[in-house]
Amino acid sequence: MAHRATATFFRPAEWERQAGVIMAWPAAANDAYLDDDKQGLKDVTKDITTIAEAVALFEPVTLVVTPERLEEAESRFKRAKNITLLPINGYPKLDLWMRDMAPTYVVNDDPNEDARLHAVDYNFNGWGGKYPTGTRSCLARIVAAHSGIPVVASSLVAEGGSLEVDGDGTLLITESSVLIDNRNPGRGKGWVEEELYRTLGVDKIIWLPGRRGLDITDGHVDGLVRFVAPGRVLLSQPSNTDDAAAADPFVQMYQEARDILTGATDARGRRFRIAEVAEADLGKLDVSRRVRKDIEGGKEDYPSLTYVNYLVVNDGVIFPQFGDRRADKAALKIIQELYPKREIEPVYMYDLPFYGGGIHCSTQEIPIPTN
Repeated sequence: MAHRATATFFRPAEWERQAGVIMAWPAAANDAYLDDDKQGLKDVTKDITTIAEAVALFEPVTLVVTPERLEEAESRFKRAKNITLLPINGYPKLDLWMRDMAPTYVVNDDPNEDARLHAVDYNFNGWGGKYPTGTRSCLARIVAAHSGIPVVASSLVAEGGSLEVDGDGTLLITESSVLIDNRNPGRGKGWVEEELYRTLGVDKIIWLPGRRGLDITDGHVDGLVRFVAPGRVLLSQPSNTDDAAAADPFVQMYQEARDILTGATDARGRRFRIAEVAEADLGKLDVSRRVRKDIEGGKEDYPSLTYVNYLVVNDGVIFPQFGDRRADKAALKIIQELYPKREIEPVYMYDLPFYGGGIHCSTQEIPIPTN
């Protein structure tokens, strides 16, 4: 039975009209991108810049930047249209994953009041303290304060990438990324659900198992399955699902999600129409033997080669490409069929996937409030 929400807030679907998108350049001192020649920092900055410029074709981008990189950013974007820099102090190791670190924007859901934007602070804690990011809690409040947006306080620790709504009462979420002691110790599923009902205005939550420890996020839903419309989802399929791969935890996570969604209904009683898109094959990418060996040997996390980590923007979709020609072409065809009235803007992701994320992970949309 669907929960009858008593919330006064509502999280619009990503395909609703947006005022803009929040992004960030990582700080020069961020530990994740430090190497002898700062090549890691240069590489991820290039990918972020490419995404920002693609989004700016459709709507405004606010790019958070630290003081030591402000001059560089001003030079890079001096001729850019629709990109505004937001300098902030106090974050010398700022990271780029704004889906998780920036606020999750909601709208007040009171028919007696004018619609107004609010920003939920879900107390980002570095994905359970596993990662030495310099961007912890309070950044969401600082970003919200810059625009004069009131903050909705929450005791829940979660990330934006773990929350997928259809704008019609349904939330998809993985147990592994929220019901875990490194985020919410001692909190039961019932308590977590009530807080999600309150802050997102949903009526029904569909829990997918996910996998703890499989990646830095503990299995965010935005790398697994996305809503295309109410009652319709796009599920990411591992590149190899044959019998030999049956023990692969990524394959198991996909199969569990598919089985649950096949048997589930949404908040309005609709059964899901499920489309699937195969991930890019690491073996088809231009990756050095050393890097591939480290990944296959477990020294490095498997890169995020999922095509569902795209971003819907006003009249468009910012869509990843990885360099696996066959998979890229097939995925592009699928997304064009699913979003026939939107312009698909392909963006090649060369380095972000090897740091654990992609387009959706590095962006956070700001909805336009409507009653």
